[in-house]
Formats: sequence, structure tokens, C-alpha cells
Amino acid sequence: MGGAMGQSTAAIFGLALGLPNEKVVHFDTEGALLMNLGVLASIAGKKPTNFVHFLLDNECYATTGGQPVPNSEEIDYSVIAAGSGYAATYNFDDLEEFSTSLDEIMNQDGPVFVAIKVPAEVENLPIGMRERRTSRSRGQTISDLRAELDIS
Repeated sequence: MGGAMGQSTAAIFGLALGLPNEKVVHFDTEGALLMNLGVLASIAGKKPTNFVHFLLDNECYATTGGQPVPNSEEIDYSVIAAGSGYAATYNFDDLEEFSTSLDEIMNQDGPVFVAIKVPAEVENLPIGMRERRTSRSRGQTISDLRAELDIS
């Protein structure tokens, strides 16, 4: 969804509503979510039990050059999701702890929200000047992710 920063969550939410018998997993970023934070209330209001919402929080707008997210150290996105009415929320800053909780996360009724702190790895060059370094295709990445999460 190039050029639609902040809109992917609403689109994937619609997918979850349209495919109620399929687990729908969304990978979001805090920068994008902040562009449309009200979508959390919409998701919680419809209570899609098949929706798992992962938020990768690197405390910056990496897509647009690494500008810091204002007040990023203080924002607890899992609290915002819980306050919006998500059925379950998690907050991780340790990937090992996250990996041991993954089965629990994936096997409960949603909507489930999982905030994960990740290190910022940002090239501070304009997007057009960045070197593209793809080690695997988009299709292979999706296939690997599905296998890791045991979803088809």
C-alpha cells in the first residue's frame, strides 16, 4: 500500500471481517498507527476474534528517513489498545520473552494486540537515494512468516 501510511490497519481489519474463519495477522508500525489511531476503537468495537495485530515500535518514522516519533519513550501502545477494548494486549521489549509467548498469543480469541520494541535500523538518506538490499523475495518472506507462525 505505497503512499497510504496509516491505512494498512483499516484495510487488514476489513480483511479480518471478510474472512471470519481465517486467522488474520497484521504487522504494523507505531509511525503508521499514529496516523490513524482511531482505528483501534473500530477494531475493538467489532471484536474480530480472528485478528492479531503486531506493532513493531522502533520509536521513529523509518520509512520517511528516521525522524523520531514525539514522546516515543512514554507511549505504551498496549495500554492504548486495551483502553480501546482489545480482548488481549501484550508488550515486549525482549524478543526471547516474545518468542516464548507466541503460541499463547496466536491461540487466543482476538482482537489481540502485541507491541514489540525493536531497534531502529535507519538509513538517514532520502528514499530515492537508498540502496535496495533485498535478500529474499516478498513471496519468500511471506512464506517463511506463515511457516514460522504455523498459518496457511
